Amino acid sequence: MAAPSDLAMDNLTGVWEMDKGLSDDIGPVLELQGLSWFLRTAIAFATATMKISEYTDVDPTTSKSVVRIDIAQILTGGLAGTTEKRILSWTDREHKDYIFGHVVGRGRLFRGSKDEDGRVRPAVDMQTKHDDPKIKKFLRGEIHSDGSPAEGFLVEEPKSDMFGEGEGLWLQSFARNVDSGWTAEQIWGFEMVNGKRFYTRRIAVTSANGKYVLARMVVSFLRHKEE
Repeated sequence: MAAPSDLAMDNLTGVWEMDKGLSDDIGPVLELQGLSWFLRTAIAFATATMKISEYTDVDPTTSKSVVRIDIAQILTGGLAGTTEKRILSWTDREHKDYIFGHVVGRGRLFRGSKDEDGRVRPAVDMQTKHDDPKIKKFLRGEIHSDGSPAEGFLVEEPKSDMFGEGEGLWLQSFARNVDSGWTAEQIWGFEMVNGKRFYTRRIAVTSANGKYVLARMVVSFLRHKEE
């Protein structure tokens, strides 16, 4: 279902589910990341439920306040779940799981600004090393993965002033696979999909030889997380 109004980029705490009916096909993304046909097929048929906790903590490396996001992902179809612990300080950290292997990634919350057309869009400092302008336009919400125009992200103000100057709030994630060299850049936000407000993830995966795939994942809200 659509996201309730009390949940936003500065509060994603809740139980969510990937909506395969509203999302782009994830298969080409997983293939470019080197997943086996068996694992890609299993994921395609599985239901992915995410228990998300977003909170402010002390960064162990700087002793400053930092936003953290913990995600416990549960997969059906006999697949083991995965756990992510994101510290949004834009500092490289290692992560390993059986799906994506050994990756080094970083993430942050960031603001947006007005474009020449007067619309506010996320001020993406793109990390993906590719010269096709379509990638950045997609990550910023200007176009869909097929290149057609998109309504774009909703611009929603955070409740805290800890995120600095600008408008709106989005999450940027960038990861690199240590073994095969692919990169995955994501921008998270909220968009109107079929007239309803949904949490979305726009993903650009690029292989070591320069091939790339774009996909938007639409995430449905299930319930508020039990304390």
